[in-house]
Amino acid sequence: MLKEILVIDDNPDIRSLVSNILIEQNYEVRTAANYDQAIFEINKKLPDLAIVDIKLDKPDKDGIDLLKIITQKNKRTPVIMISGHATVKIAIEAIKIGAYEFIEKGASFSKDKLLNYVNRALEAKNLKEE
Repeated sequence: MLKEILVIDDNPDIRSLVSNILIEQNYEVRTAANYDQAIFEINKKLPDLAIVDIKLDKPDKDGIDLLKIITQKNKRTPVIMISGHATVKIAIEAIKIGAYEFIEKGASFSKDKLLNYVNRALEAKNLKEE
């Protein structure tokens, strides 16, 4: 059965890049372009894994809020946070709340790193469920 990944990012280029990398690896991918779409997708069906941008379209709601919602629904659902504006403080907060991993957008972003984190996160989820 295909693993389903929800990609949440308000930047269409990043959303498309990440989605295409995952589709090439035979993952089923759903996307959300903003906070409200993300809530809709999360409530429709919790994915096997979520990739969530920290900064979204609402000033008072962000990826950290989505991380909290996903982990409240099922703490075994891995969430990989991504950001182009991250600080060490935000990364640490995300990990403490339950993020599986944190990826910076930009020069250090790599397809191999993304796929490594995705594969490890899904393996860890499978082990927990067994």
